[in-house]
Amino acid sequence: MKILARKKQSTHEHSETRLANEIERIATIIERIEALEPFTSLRNRKKFYFFSLMHGILVGFGSVLGATVFIALLVFLLRQIQFAPLIGSFVQDILIYINPK
Repeated sequence: MKILARKKQSTHEHSETRLANEIERIATIIERIEALEPFTSLRNRKKFYFFSLMHGILVGFGSVLGATVFIALLVFLLRQIQFAPLIGSFVQDILIYINPK
């Protein structure tokens, strides 16, 4: 009986030790994450507003640049299709509407 009780107690203590070690490891990881730059900058309002402003400006610039490239490619492709027999006149009307001279 005593051997069985010791075995259960030993297993229980081992489980508690493993659990304590895992909790310490998780606490260390959380401390490292909190020390990272993005999280520290979110605590400072001036930095947060600055980063938000820069993010908005860059997203707007990227959207305008992407739309410009897309429209340029679209116009280029429409000019290539202009000579197609069935849809050529339709594309030519669109090009005249886009580029009035």
